Amino acid sequence: MFVETRTRPVLAEVCRRLGYREADAVLLRHHTNAVYAVDDVVIKIAPGDLGFERVRAVVAVVGWLADRRFPTVELHPGLSQPLRVGGHAVTVWQRLDPALHQPITVAELGALLRELHALPAPPMPLPVLRPIHGIERSIARSEILNARERDLLMGRLQVLTAGWEAMRFPHHPSLIQSDPQIRNALRRFDGTPVLADWDGAVLGPREWDVATVAVHCRRFGPPGPQLFADFTAAYGWDATSWSGFDELCQLRELQMIATNARKSRPDTDAAGEVHHRIAGLTDDGTRPRRWRIL
Repeated sequence: MFVETRTRPVLAEVCRRLGYREADAVLLRHHTNAVYAVDDVVIKIAPGDLGFERVRAVVAVVGWLADRRFPTVELHPGLSQPLRVGGHAVTVWQRLDPALHQPITVAELGALLRELHALPAPPMPLPVLRPIHGIERSIARSEILNARERDLLMGRLQVLTAGWEAMRFPHHPSLIQSDPQIRNALRRFDGTPVLADWDGAVLGPREWDVATVAVHCRRFGPPGPQLFADFTAAYGWDATSWSGFDELCQLRELQMIATNARKSRPDTDAAGEVHHRIAGLTDDGTRPRRWRIL
């Protein structure tokens, strides 16, 4: 299992190599990745099932973005990355302001995505966004879903798969971050907002990034349309004018539910949140059920 007791020895070895004290490290997050801060760096440990070549591609993308002066969190200089430690791919990043005192706004996120989506395709090979198989696999591998929930999610996936395959997107595909949200943006110490967390960087419809923001506004932000309207004004395109947007948002929500169903352990707060989200799929009506960030 990908838990802190498994990643602490990896952290200790990385700190030893870089000359940091492992005792000074602070755990920032342990979910998709284990993320620790120590001194002026952030150490990110990928789960063992995330291939080394995939992390190498992320490193290449971030280097390419930095070379183009795109506002991104940057890798710690002077290291050949990723590191291979204890069967895990490890990356070391420059530590930035976590923006706790001045959170990134959705308008700033809109400006960042507008700039990202205007870039040409990167020169390195990248996977193409194919969400259907990943959702199906997550549902099948989950330890917390009961038979009724599994049938509900698979039935919903079947309907949305047909819509996904028939979608005609208004814009050309581009490099997408695939999980743009307030928690995946930081500030440089001069206040400049930057995008972070490029693990999901793929080629795909830029509408997927926009749908992700819309889902976060709907499920986690204050009620009402103003939050997404602020994003839209900065991004420069009103996604709600496209007839396929609501269906795309439903698919993105389903992916978020399925992914967390796969990652959550039985009888945990995370599992309870997943059950809460699934129950809301059938009773949303005009007031969508609020979600709690995992």
